[in-house]
Amino acid sequence: MKYAILGDIHGNLEALEAVLARARELGCDHFACIGDIVGYNANPHECLEIFRGLDPVGVVKGNHDEYISNGEETIGFNPMAARAVEWTREQLLDEELEWLAELPYTKICTAPGFGRFQLVHATLDHPEGWGYILDRFTAETNFEYQHFAICFVGHTHIPVAFEKNNGIKGGPFSGTLQLERNRKYLVNVGSVGQPRDGNPQAAFVEFSPEEMKVTLHRVDYDMEATCRKILSADLPPRLAERLAVGR
Repeated sequence: MKYAILGDIHGNLEALEAVLARARELGCDHFACIGDIVGYNANPHECLEIFRGLDPVGVVKGNHDEYISNGEETIGFNPMAARAVEWTREQLLDEELEWLAELPYTKICTAPGFGRFQLVHATLDHPEGWGYILDRFTAETNFEYQHFAICFVGHTHIPVAFEKNNGIKGGPFSGTLQLERNRKYLVNVGSVGQPRDGNPQAAFVEFSPEEMKVTLHRVDYDMEATCRKILSADLPPRLAERLAVGR
């Protein structure tokens, strides 16, 4: 049994399809999402339809999922984000907006033979506040609210991993993390649809409970097609430009 943990898909259909193809090649048969299926890119409906069709073991609400589904005015947003929120609202069905609005902020899942693990978009201490876990100091607060061996997060679009044993250590995450018993781990799975770590490839995590391993994968996708759709939808050009540089 293997899990593909995805996050920050942000309506990027080409990246999502490429990630799911790689996940299936790896033998992943369960899927989870740490939020922000929609926002920024031009295929929010399609990404929702595909991911919901996977019968995921867990999905939590991201800040864009919330902003887009709550119908509130985008006062205080920068113009680029406000335009993306308003455009995305117009693309989604009422039923899809309701589904996003009803997502929980946190989720506890069970992996047979391993135990339970947690999902949250931002932070466990105040999940609806949309804070960022950027270093071991901000990770420390999250660990105080983490009740199980591993928690998967997103929001920053930057893969990082932290371990709590005698103290907290960690930082940028790549490759494979070997889990040890009686320790806690906090893993940011990176972003499928808009990476911000300087690597434009889509990112996701493979979680192998039986092997006690978490592996970050990077995947090429048809970025040119994604960018063309952004421009054709009259979304801010910056949303297309940033994909190529992973920022």
